[in-house]
Amino acid sequence: MQNKDTRLDYSGQAICIGLDIHKKTWKATVCTPHSVQQTVEIRRPFVSNLKRHLEKHYPKGNYRCVYEAGFSGFWIAEQLQREGMQCIVVHPPDVPTTDKERKFKTDKRDSRKLSKSLRSEELTGIYQPSQGAQRDRALVRERWSINKSQRRVKNQIKSLLLFYGLDIPEDLAERYWSRRFISWLERLSRERSDESLELKLKRYLYMRQLELEATRKLRTLSKTERYAVLFRLLSSVPGISLLHGMLLITELINMDRFKSNDMLRSYVGLVPNSAGSGEDERTSELTSRGNRKIKTALVESSWTAIRSDSELLLKYESYCKGMSKQKAIIRIARILLRRIRHVWIYGQLYQRVEW
Repeated sequence: MQNKDTRLDYSGQAICIGLDIHKKTWKATVCTPHSVQQTVEIRRPFVSNLKRHLEKHYPKGNYRCVYEAGFSGFWIAEQLQREGMQCIVVHPPDVPTTDKERKFKTDKRDSRKLSKSLRSEELTGIYQPSQGAQRDRALVRERWSINKSQRRVKNQIKSLLLFYGLDIPEDLAERYWSRRFISWLERLSRERSDESLELKLKRYLYMRQLELEATRKLRTLSKTERYAVLFRLLSSVPGISLLHGMLLITELINMDRFKSNDMLRSYVGLVPNSAGSGEDERTSELTSRGNRKIKTALVESSWTAIRSDSELLLKYESYCKGMSKQKAIIRIARILLRRIRHVWIYGQLYQRVEW
């Protein structure tokens, strides 16, 4: 067995490690200040094996690691940091990539690209929430996912009725599915001996029970010491419901990381998208980047807000004179986001304008 070379000494040198993460193996490429080393494969236990490799070949170096955000979350960064290594997690589309790297994509190339970009300081890490914040955010996202699944089942049931040419009675055609409407669907499935409708209805009722359970857990979370004050502030803003308020809290986590309204709008994705070449320039109301859950929640909240806030309704009507309703509601969502940031930072309940 080859002994460790005690003559190696990388004291004070930045050793940049690009990690391409997979379930069974990692690819790790090391960049010293003046060279790119060979890519190696790291197997379980990942962190301890990586540390052993670095201490053997690059002893006493200042280890800096990077990997792309994805299925692995933040636990790798947390473990590496506990072992005394610096580590950032980056948004994959923000990693500089050539056309050749896109068309000839391999784990080795991805690892080398990350390590070289880290050495040249071209990468900026995303915000890393605490483990407690990650658990709370997972609960809110699960409630959001359940609601999305429930809407999907409802649409499938409506589509099935349309396929059979069955009309919903006018006295039952409401947005909220009442007990009477569900009883009508159950009776319809029995009369037609329609097993497909019966199964879809059972799936909807199961999702509805899950939604109620998740809502209770969410309400309990909103009343805990770490969230009660902030949730009370956000819920004073027109249009902010229990789900939307807790979604904002657990996704944004710390408003201090957004130094301005523009930075916050950019993170959420409520900024125009532009693409141009020469004299040809195209713009759209929204960019595809950003936190889609917050963006969707703000638009939904805006539709609710204009029904309860006279000031927002007046602005909405004014916007609609020069643009479509969809574009106008995006403008309202930007105003709503600005209000949310204000009450969050200054700790003051939102005061509605009296007319």
